Amino acid sequence: MSDNETTIQSIAQIHGFEIIGLISNSGGMADVYEAYQLSVGRRVAAKKLKSRFIHDAHIKDRFEKEARLLGQLNHANIIQVIDFSDAHLTLFMEYIEGQSLEDILADKGDVSLEESLRIISEVLSGLSYAHRHHIIHRDIKPGNIYLTVDGRVKIADFGIAGIIGGNEPASASGEKKWVGTPSYISPEQITGAAIGPWSDIYSTGITLYRLVTGKLPFVGDDVISTAVMHLNEVPVAPQDIASLVSPELNRIILKAIAKDPEDRFSTALAFKEAIDRLLTPRRDKAYLQEAKAEWDKSRQERTLQRKRSLLNTIKLSQMAIAENPDLPGAREILHDAQRDLKKIRAKEYGIFGGVAMLVAGLIVFLMIQLSSGVGKLDLFTNEAAEVYLNGAKIGTAPFVFQNIPAGRHKLWVEQPGFYRSAEKEIVIEKNKLLSLNEVIPAGGKVTITSAKPGLAVKINGTDSGRTPLSKKLVVGRHRIEVGGVVQTVVVQENDDLAVVF
Repeated sequence: MSDNETTIQSIAQIHGFEIIGLISNSGGMADVYEAYQLSVGRRVAAKKLKSRFIHDAHIKDRFEKEARLLGQLNHANIIQVIDFSDAHLTLFMEYIEGQSLEDILADKGDVSLEESLRIISEVLSGLSYAHRHHIIHRDIKPGNIYLTVDGRVKIADFGIAGIIGGNEPASASGEKKWVGTPSYISPEQITGAAIGPWSDIYSTGITLYRLVTGKLPFVGDDVISTAVMHLNEVPVAPQDIASLVSPELNRIILKAIAKDPEDRFSTALAFKEAIDRLLTPRRDKAYLQEAKAEWDKSRQERTLQRKRSLLNTIKLSQMAIAENPDLPGAREILHDAQRDLKKIRAKEYGIFGGVAMLVAGLIVFLMIQLSSGVGKLDLFTNEAAEVYLNGAKIGTAPFVFQNIPAGRHKLWVEQPGFYRSAEKEIVIEKNKLLSLNEVIPAGGKVTITSAKPGLAVKINGTDSGRTPLSKKLVVGRHRIEVGGVVQTVVVQENDDLAVVF
């Protein structure tokens, strides 16, 4: 007999699962049990329709609908369905080692601002996935958000979820009725207007409001008065309740809980990106400020130190543009630094040659160039990079390449496995030197792992290998997809990030 068989005291067996014991039977239309899947030997949760509802066709249909809807979803932030028994009206799901957010708030009173933003970001990741599959939850609230013991966020209870564009639920008499939790319900769910992703965005915004202020924006004397407040009352601004709420977070919350769906975030993903910018602020302005400081410093230094400052200016301004291509002033300072660097290098060629060597060199140079029709390419890079001309590798930059045939050529530089510049057309003129500057962007290392090794990895839509995978990526935002699950990461210079699927 195995260890599992000796420790599990089963009270029933359903559909290849042994029911261990009751976890929850508070309210709702189903009881939740701890169970054991015999075929693979793992703990699961069994959600069984309460016996008094078995003959209620409306509730039974809702329960079976939940099984069908959840069966379509496979996302790290949504509780995964494992199986469904029609005969026993039991839904088998992954077992969550953890607590609901409602229970955590009851125990602790609150959670930190950063943790609140992280939780909501993961909730919106799961909702964005569900919305792409045309499913809306319609009852987002702390009681339906679970945190595992290792901090992962899981959305539960799609019992009243709907298909986008589908019919609204009706009572036994055939009348339309609103579904959801009064403290978190969206105005359109109350009035019977069109329901969609915007409804989940509203409920998530109310949840975020409660997390960061410790209060709900609308609390009436009863269910009806609370619902009416969602329609008519203007919420107190979160920053007027909690001093840690920044003006930007205040704006985000009020936008999410706007009365008119048109005034809310257009998608759950847009809402998530706004939250993520607070968790990992863009450094474009900081990079630009540093670039300006380096450029100002370069104007007061001698040649060698000035070159170093100008190279720093170019690199920092490139990093600022990578994060925000429309950042005012970034391209101007990049241009100024490149212009000054070009002047210094031109001056260096004149000084260090020496008069005698310059004359002799010019004679030899003219003889070779006149006879062969070639020019030179002076290619400067801030880091070593392979140089390709017309598809063939010609060497490693920075370097002055001699005897380049005159004419038009295709040029790019590359650090294998990390960065390849855009292909550009250059013109080499006979007996002339062409000076170019190519900046290799900064990067950081990202290690990608998954619970099941060997899953295909796509980075920014490009096949990049299989897990586990360690890869250097340029500074900026990247979209990583493993096994159908998508995460967005922001890489900063010299980062060493771990992304787990």
